[in-house]
Amino acid sequence: MPKLKIALIDDDQARAEYIKTCLIQHDFDVVASLTLDHLNVFKLEHLQADVILLDMDHPHRDVIESCVSNFDLPTVLFTKNTDRDMIKQAIDAGITAYIVDGIDPSRLHTILDISIQQYKKHKKLEGDLKDAKTKLADRKDVEKAKVLLMQLHGLTEDKAFQLLRKNAMSHRMTIGEMSRRLLDAQQLLNNQLKDE
Repeated sequence: MPKLKIALIDDDQARAEYIKTCLIQHDFDVVASLTLDHLNVFKLEHLQADVILLDMDHPHRDVIESCVSNFDLPTVLFTKNTDRDMIKQAIDAGITAYIVDGIDPSRLHTILDISIQQYKKHKKLEGDLKDAKTKLADRKDVEKAKVLLMQLHGLTEDKAFQLLRKNAMSHRMTIGEMSRRLLDAQQLLNNQLKDE
């Protein structure tokens, strides 16, 4: 099994060096060890890390959000901060796991494995939600386009749908895309007629 690649971000340089040594001794591949000062100028995507490990005495929501949004990796926060508001802010910012205990290298494999699985599950749910929204929008557009074709050409609902589908296939696009094209063209004509 390949070593788990970790990008370590810490707000204390001396502690970061100690943690890095411990991680290497426990068979982790530390691909980066950064302090918060260097976070903005460093590109973690070049290192192809599997997970970001944040170790902070005083977590800041903007730092957490920056890590989550800029690097799009599972992000585990280790801290001694037990403040409920901070925990909520970290979770809202996209932290995969919030560990109050401090880093125990002997338990880290399990924590990181669970965090990575949670991250993948969350990403899948986000993708599923996006797909569902797209399908719903497509359905609405197809219905509007069918009504437009029925009104303009006196077609039945089935004939309007067949016409949309045939044109979508011949233009190598989805029926939702074809429907939006038709609706956009109709909107353009309506706007042009209003201007005259």
